[in-house]
Parts: sequence; C-alpha cells; structure tokens
Amino acid sequence: MRLIGGKRKLGSNSALAIAAGCAVAFMFIATIISTILYKHRMEEAVSLMAEAKYSQYDSYVVMISSDDDSVFWQQVYNTAKKYGEENGVYVDLLSETVDESYSKTQLLEMAIESDCDAIFLEGDSIDETANMLLRAKKKGIPVFSLGTDVDVESRISYIGPNSYSIASLYGTSLVDKLVKQKRVLVLGSNRVSVEDENAFVNNIQIALTGAEITNAPLEFETRTITETGPFATEEYVQNMFKENDLAPVVICLDEETTASFYQAMIDYNKVGSILLFGSDKSSTILTGIKQGVIASSVYVDGSKLGEAAAAAFVEYRDAGYVSDYISVDAKLVDASNIAEELQEVDDEED
Repeated sequence: MRLIGGKRKLGSNSALAIAAGCAVAFMFIATIISTILYKHRMEEAVSLMAEAKYSQYDSYVVMISSDDDSVFWQQVYNTAKKYGEENGVYVDLLSETVDESYSKTQLLEMAIESDCDAIFLEGDSIDETANMLLRAKKKGIPVFSLGTDVDVESRISYIGPNSYSIASLYGTSLVDKLVKQKRVLVLGSNRVSVEDENAFVNNIQIALTGAEITNAPLEFETRTITETGPFATEEYVQNMFKENDLAPVVICLDEETTASFYQAMIDYNKVGSILLFGSDKSSTILTGIKQGVIASSVYVDGSKLGEAAAAAFVEYRDAGYVSDYISVDAKLVDASNIAEELQEVDDEED
C-alpha cells in the first residue's frame, strides 16, 4: 500500500483479501442464522409433539420411514395407530405432525429430543441413522426396526419378513417362469443397501439349489442406485434402457424401482423381451401383473406389519421384554392370484 496525494491506495492483493474476508464473514453469519432458525423450528416441532404426548394415552411412540406418503407405510401407520389406541398408545407419524419437510435423520433427532417412549423405524445402513440410534440408546429410548433391520445392538426388536423366505418366494417364481434365460440383474434404489442385495443373491442361490433350471447355474449381477433426489430412480432406469444396458431377467427389490422399470418396459417396447419380478403391491404393480408385464411381485402386508409392531411395543411396555425378532410373512402375487389381490384392494378403498 502506498500514499498518493495524501490518500492511501489499496493494492489488488489487499482488495482481494478484504473481499475474501467479507465473504467468509457473510458465510459465517449466514450459518449462525440458519442454525438458530433450524434450532427454533426444531424446538417448535418438539413442543407440538409434547402437547399431545400424554393427553389421552399412557405411551407416546414415534414412527419414521423413508416414504411416509407411500401406500405401504400408510397401511403400517394406520394399523399401528388403531392397535395403539386400543392399548393406550399414541403412535405418531412424525412427518405428518410437523409443518415442514425434514430428512429422516432430522426426524429421528426430533423424536429423540421429544423423549418419546419408543421409535418405530424403517431401518437402513446410513451412518447418520446409526449415530442417531446411539443417541436414542443413551437416552433409554427403545427402537423397533420395521421392514428393514438395523444393527442388533441399536434396537430392541426387528419386526419384518425373514430374508430367506423372501428369496425363496422369488426363487419359486423364477423356476416357474424361466425358459432359457441365464443372466439375472438384481436392482435396488438407494434405500436398498449393497449388503442387502448381496445377502438376497446368496439366499436365492441357496433356495434354487437342486431346482431344475435350463442353463443353470444362473449368473447374478447386483446394482444399487446410489443417486438421490425425487427422480433419481426413474432417470437411472431410463438411462439403462437408452443404453440398452439390460438383462433378460430383472428382479427389483423395492416398489419405486419396480414401478420405474415397469413403465420403462412399456415406453421402450420391451414387453415380452424382459422377465420382470417386482416388489410390493401398489396399484401400479398390480396393474403390471394383470397386464402380464410384471411376472410376479413379493410383498409384505403393511397392515400386519403395523399391528405386529404396535403389539411388540405393548408387550415390551407391559412385560419389560419382547422377542428380538418378530416374523411377518411375505406373499407372492402373480397371474394365479392377481384377481384376488385386486379385489382386496377394491374392498380396502370402499
């Protein structure tokens, strides 16, 4: 810096340093404001939860899934809530309690801060979830994992299907439908971990031992859609078809991937050239089975899962213990029973 005409003139390096300093200060202030606002919203949400906590019930249980709006998790919630009401338990689907959209991790944090009596959680293998479960354990909040398990040290009980029985159902359907196909692609969205896919392939290979299959043994390939976002699965599947990066047999391990693959088969005129096995029984998937586009689908009855979860908590609350694994049977739907399944959906809607 030098003096010119009695005034100081800043060099370019000094100007850049000041600009950088201002930017850092702005970011620091913005971060503080965001943190304060988030904490305030969090406190408001926890306060709202606490208001209804023990007004009419003996116990307060929070339920959190990866997609609370889906038909399946609505079934789980409604049945758990009904069973809970009959046994003095208020089951709260947390995403419907708060006004804003929060991540699964943030909802878990709210549940823990509310000092609820238990948490019903769709498990996953995400590190943030594992960290939150450690916090819940330290606070003495029991966690019941639903549908997908977590580390056994982090939960009281797992309520859901046996992974081998699910693989066996797919294996049975494969044997019935295969002709000369050999390659099988196992596909899951970002909600399905790589470990779960590998375990599924191992289980289905065991289930197929001794089965009479042309071109046996089958060659399995697994893929997990790691991208996130509202259209990540759909875009991934669309790109597979655009690049013709496909296999003659595809098994989708979740509802979202099944629905996306089913639609892509229609869009790209692949009906009849790919043998598709799905997961869940949404109206879209049932329509696909009725049309013959989807060979079959394996699903767990959400109503039975919800009731089993609520019953498990009541037993734990009243007796102080509960089985660490409660099995909920999975079912196979295909052309042989599609009419029955569609009628059941119609009856539920009525």
